[in-house]
Amino acid sequence: MAKPPCTLLLQLALLLFTLGACDTSIHTDEAIVGDAIEEKAQPEPSVVFEIDTAKSELTWIGAKMTGRHNGVFDLQRGELYMTDDLLTGGHFVIDMTTTRSTDKTIDAESNKKLTEHLRSPDFFDTERHQTAEFVLTGISPYDSLSEKASQTKATAYSEQRVKNPTHRLSGNLTIKGQTKSVSFPARLTMEDSLVRAKANFNIDRTKWGLVYRYDTSLGEKTIRPEVNIGLDIVAKPKKR
Repeated sequence: MAKPPCTLLLQLALLLFTLGACDTSIHTDEAIVGDAIEEKAQPEPSVVFEIDTAKSELTWIGAKMTGRHNGVFDLQRGELYMTDDLLTGGHFVIDMTTTRSTDKTIDAESNKKLTEHLRSPDFFDTERHQTAEFVLTGISPYDSLSEKASQTKATAYSEQRVKNPTHRLSGNLTIKGQTKSVSFPARLTMEDSLVRAKANFNIDRTKWGLVYRYDTSLGEKTIRPEVNIGLDIVAKPKKR
């Protein structure tokens, strides 16, 4: 006996819902990762901005086949350099020993367990590699036309993605002693003598040797290679 149309529609709706529920990936800009860029000598900056570590934030979201977890890294220190009202360089150091899960969907004990695992040799091995570093090597105006052509529909309408980016930033990111170049869109603004940089992008952790459970043959135990990074940097003029 043929099933009534309403039953078929209900089954189709349930199938689509199930498929959608399995999509744990984060839709946002994808960082371009490559070989480390040779750092060139920079002109003497006219103004040095010190990163306000108390007001700045560096977040992460990791996804597995069955869900997501999120947390933070603490910034240890950093500076941005400006010459003739243009940002020309900078760097910041991340205290990897503070890597932690702050996921409100799990209890305190589960957050503690996940935090300990992230700090273990399976991931960041913070006992041996206590810091990570990002060195800014290139800043260019954001080309909205060429960037838009490379976006997927999901990326263009993602809630995670930073709206109205102004620049594309490039730099060398060192994690666990391995250095790779990364490039991503960001929104740079200056107000009340403060420089602010906001960005949100996905980055492939395996490029830095972080390969724990990235093999898709592990099924539901697979942890996606891409990790979402959220940057909200606030910097103030450095006192001389």
